[in-house]
Amino acid sequence: MVRARYAILVDPQTGAVLWGRRSRTPVPPASLTKMLTALAVRASLDLDAVTVASKTAAAQPARRLAMKRGQKLTVGQALKALMIVSANDVAVMLAEAAGGSVARFARAMDAESARLGLRASSWRNPHGLDARGHRSTAFDLAILARAVLQDPWLARVVRKRHAAFISPSGRRHTLTARSRFLLGYRGAVGVKTGFTDDAGHCLAAAATRGGRTLIAVVLHSPDNAADAGRMLDWGFGRGRSAQTGLRLPGPVRPSSLAALLTRPPRAVERHHPAASEALASAGLARVGATPAARPAGSRTAWTWRDRQRVATGAGAVVALLAALTLAVHRFRQRA
Repeated sequence: MVRARYAILVDPQTGAVLWGRRSRTPVPPASLTKMLTALAVRASLDLDAVTVASKTAAAQPARRLAMKRGQKLTVGQALKALMIVSANDVAVMLAEAAGGSVARFARAMDAESARLGLRASSWRNPHGLDARGHRSTAFDLAILARAVLQDPWLARVVRKRHAAFISPSGRRHTLTARSRFLLGYRGAVGVKTGFTDDAGHCLAAAATRGGRTLIAVVLHSPDNAADAGRMLDWGFGRGRSAQTGLRLPGPVRPSSLAALLTRPPRAVERHHPAASEALASAGLARVGATPAARPAGSRTAWTWRDRQRVATGAGAVVALLAALTLAVHRFRQRA
């Protein structure tokens, strides 16, 4: 029996949802957040680029690498620490390197969510520590797990049990995965564990058997590895042909933060069709050009603001007339 409060089992190749329990309910996702962080960083930074720990990064709770201010990692090393030992200090290092700040990175995470088809997720940080408004669903997290497995480099990282490297600062780091699912389930290939007080124990689990891969996501579970194992066993066996009618959206390649954080110019946001046609006819259809004067006798299309101004003025006139009528009435009563 699956005891997780929220869960989903999907076939990433077809996108079919085989089974779910409250899979569309937004809840805290804990460190499963780091799947999106990794995808955004992979699309934005070169693996050989060097990141530097800031004071903010070094002050994060659960500092798996115990980074100190000024210490360095390559992006590739940082991503390994992010996904294998769930390092919160490294999550902030990567967010600041890719987005300039945690706040900007969080805005990019929301934008990336919209692109990938995550309809019920909102993000406030790159590591998944509990924060107001930081939410996702089992359905959305399954989309992220599939995207991680579709990135060949990340797919190799999330199935590693051990990794070691020497940082640009000269420190040797040894990483050891603690996921009971990854260490104990036959055919396990990842993906990410998580825990916070609000989220409980969470897991995005993937396994391959007989050439077929399945993804199970469990949130707020008393035993995430056991729950994921039961779901996968059922999916590889009796649930092989199960159909719920639900399907993940088609895969979308993650975009760089530079593209995600670029906003359209204000001139485009204030575009009016009538003005655009006038510019085009005058040969001046470019940003900042001055539109040609309208021909005499031509009619101007009313905008919403024009109508609002007229309605406001009319309301003021009506109020004034009502006040005058009341004053005259009271004067006659006194007379």
